[in-house]
Amino acid sequence: MDSRSLLTSPTASSGFRCRLHPLLALLVRWHRRLVTRRQLQRLDARALADLGLNLADQYREGGKPFWRE
Repeated sequence: MDSRSLLTSPTASSGFRCRLHPLLALLVRWHRRLVTRRQLQRLDARALADLGLNLADQYREGGKPFWRE
């Protein structure tokens, strides 16, 4: 069996997708955290108060690396 048939066979592609899906989901989750934490860091005190947050919450959550929940 050559490499082209491995790439086009249903079992090979479905196995690849099964392994790729969790990785893509993780990357999407990390990107979403990165974006929302940057947005949180840009909010002023009034916007934070509207969300029920204070500056300590902003620094604590906004300062986390994207890979931490």
